[in-house]
Amino acid sequence: MPSFQAFNSVEELADLLQATGLSLQLCQLSGGRLHGRMAMRELGPLRLLRLQVNRRLHCSGSKPAHRQLVALDLAKSQRQAPLRAHGYAMGPDALFGLDTCSEVHLSTPEVLDLGVVMLEHSVLQQHSTAFGGPDLAASALRSNWLEVGPERHRSMGRFLLMLLSAPSGPAAAIQGDLVPLLLEAMVHGSGGRADLFPPPARIELVKQVQQWVDDHPSEPISLESLCRQVHTGRRSLLQGFREHLGVGPMAYIKLKRLHGIRRELLKAQPESLTVAGLAARWGFLNPGHFARDYRRLFGELPSQTLNGSR
Repeated sequence: MPSFQAFNSVEELADLLQATGLSLQLCQLSGGRLHGRMAMRELGPLRLLRLQVNRRLHCSGSKPAHRQLVALDLAKSQRQAPLRAHGYAMGPDALFGLDTCSEVHLSTPEVLDLGVVMLEHSVLQQHSTAFGGPDLAASALRSNWLEVGPERHRSMGRFLLMLLSAPSGPAAAIQGDLVPLLLEAMVHGSGGRADLFPPPARIELVKQVQQWVDDHPSEPISLESLCRQVHTGRRSLLQGFREHLGVGPMAYIKLKRLHGIRRELLKAQPESLTVAGLAARWGFLNPGHFARDYRRLFGELPSQTLNGSR
């Protein structure tokens, strides 16, 4: 039976996800010390995860090669804000992350309880063929998300949690209920088609800015210059970021740069640099304001991070 592994920072979470085959960039969007736990179980070609986090995150990166990924929200309470995948608000009965050709672009609510199934694509296709199902690669299952209905969603969530917590061999997991449930949901679910659900407004603007920030991690920029970079107006950019990430574009850039400083602090020897000098290199010229912003986001002073006091 797998045990939960606790983590206390986005860096620790990224390392745990990397070990499962999910190489993701994580940005903490809401302030305060991050805590969470993750359980992982491998059952033959099945890899199962349960992830619980107490802060809003944005996750981006590549999906694991040659594996079908299926994610579902395990939270039982009504959310004030939804999960968003590529800008689409995920309903409570949605499966998402299905498109093997797209990358991860996920914004989470304040409290996350996420289930993830990863299955070797060839094995899923073998079962689809055995059950008289479609050729998954050639079918319309390039949709990234599907609404599957409350009963089917509950059945999948219950079975996932059972496999994570109860002793069970690979054969029982594969020949049992989970793969048929997955196939049934993927074939009969609705939603996600581009002709029925056009891309959410302004999501491409958000992605363009995110790419610019990744390519220019510490370059100074103003909101007006950012608008010129992506050829849009101030209002559209502000609305896009607030809708899809819950923060404005300049606040997002600050968050990303605070994360960049934190990564450098975690790697540095205390005698090798000064916090003020490092902050200035990233564009934070007021040490007092920088320390306040850093502590508000990560729950500790930058000097504590540098000195290994976490």
